[in-house]
Amino acid sequence: MKFKIQLVTQTETGEAIQELGCLERKTEGLEEIGISLTEAKVLLAALQKQVVEQQVVAYLAHRNKCLHCAQSFRHKDLHPVVFRTLFGNLEFPSPRWFQCACQPHEPRTFSPLAELLTEHCSPERLYLETKWASLVSFDLAAQLFEDLLPIETHIHATSIRNHLQRVAKRAEAGLGEEQFSFIDGCQREWAALPRPPAPITVGIDGGYVRKWDDKKTHFEVIVGKSISRGRSQ
Repeated sequence: MKFKIQLVTQTETGEAIQELGCLERKTEGLEEIGISLTEAKVLLAALQKQVVEQQVVAYLAHRNKCLHCAQSFRHKDLHPVVFRTLFGNLEFPSPRWFQCACQPHEPRTFSPLAELLTEHCSPERLYLETKWASLVSFDLAAQLFEDLLPIETHIHATSIRNHLQRVAKRAEAGLGEEQFSFIDGCQREWAALPRPPAPITVGIDGGYVRKWDDKKTHFEVIVGKSISRGRSQ
């Protein structure tokens, strides 16, 4: 038997059908049951390519006119852009347009896809890279992605490390200024406070972290959390 996998795109102008692949099965053994990892990689890569390319085309068609006078932007040139996703690295041409003369602009040209693709790596890929890189080594995380995902090019452990550090800096910046304590007062005032109603749950965990600048030096991290009637501290 044969299975045809198709992508059906519905837009305001109509419906388009594109064939992504065809699977043929004789069902003569256990290895013929279901979709293989190799087939899944090919199908996911083809589906991702079609979806992203159509999204980019639709975005450029919507963005190619001035918001003030509705005049189409004049084309200057093209340059290739690589967008790294969980289901493949995609390369497509990114246009550069002249700004409309109806309003003063600086600079004179702009790349519309730069407004859409603020990162050259998808959020989902960044999430999984940072998640697994925090659990296992960078090399093992890279090997995991190459084994399971349809990523054609070799993933360097250095790239995963750089992505992890970038996400960590962004998360740390969102925490604001570091505080030694989140409550005011002294130990005597805290001891005079009424005891919280029971039950109260206290969790404490700790570990040793290697110092980045000096690999032979470690420091201890202790984390605590108390929970009382649905409120935590």
